[in-house]
Amino acid sequence: MKNFDLRYNNIPKAEIHCHLEGAIRTQTIIDIAREHGLKLPAYQVDELNRHVKVYDQLHDLQAVLEAFKIFQDSMVSPSAVERIAWELFEDSARQNIKLFEVRFSPDWAFHGHNLDWDACLEGLLRAQQRAERELDMVIGIIAITSRSMGADSCVRTVDWAIRHRQHIQAVDLADGELLYPMSDFIRPMRKAREAGLKITVHTGEDTPASAVIDTINHFMPDRIGHGIHIIEDMQAVELVKEKGLTLEVNPWSNYLTNSVPRIEHHPLKKLFDLGVRVTINSDDPEVLETNVNNEYRIAHEVLGMSLEEIRTCNRFAQEASFIPEDKKARVRKYFQ
Repeated sequence: MKNFDLRYNNIPKAEIHCHLEGAIRTQTIIDIAREHGLKLPAYQVDELNRHVKVYDQLHDLQAVLEAFKIFQDSMVSPSAVERIAWELFEDSARQNIKLFEVRFSPDWAFHGHNLDWDACLEGLLRAQQRAERELDMVIGIIAITSRSMGADSCVRTVDWAIRHRQHIQAVDLADGELLYPMSDFIRPMRKAREAGLKITVHTGEDTPASAVIDTINHFMPDRIGHGIHIIEDMQAVELVKEKGLTLEVNPWSNYLTNSVPRIEHHPLKKLFDLGVRVTINSDDPEVLETNVNNEYRIAHEVLGMSLEEIRTCNRFAQEASFIPEDKKARVRKYFQ
């Protein structure tokens, strides 16, 4: 479903919801496996794609999350992290993305090979600095704390992000919201906010509007990851608008995870028309075989958004980005 139609590719873009762990090229997975002696179910791109891509709608979000094991195992070294990040930035630049935020879960991504978090961050920063020099884009970094890793992991991740807050702009609470109570994570997430980090939370993806209301009341986030089920409750819609929150929306991901039963039912345009500040993102572009251009195609050709409305979503993303203002100024001309 990757798309490079000039109608969409020519639009300068801001993407603020993309997971590094879900953005590894299939050939790179193979190269890393061969170099490090990792076992794969196949060593040809077309064959391996059947194991690492989600092409069809699955039963629920958890089923999609389980497809990430091979991607996780590819995080074998800081140099591998650097390569994966650089290639993601290359792929983003090919889509005319000028402002880009990448997020990753250090505990989830790096624990399999017992990697040093600091060394992996250094690899990511080398890729970031190179991309900002060579690809006419600015890049921000978000550290994810994964609910499935537990409360202790959240504390560890927040403390690490605070220590590196000159490079990391925000903390994201992610992973399956249904399985893990928010009460376990409130205190460390508030600590992140008190230390000056921004906060975004995955909520309202496979959970009802009430979960988004609870998230806003307990975490006071700066943005919401997904949040699409607020469409079911105007009280939630009005609360999001009242707080000035921006939604990081991922239409194709929401369909594949069965968060919406049919792509035609996705509430992106309805939320936009209600005055919610929605943005359009790819989420996990390699796992889900999508890119931002494909998400724009869906928004325009399936959901009925005009190209001008899509450009407004880009402006929302640029304005809500956690990247420091002096860096954002380098690309602001693309969103005026």
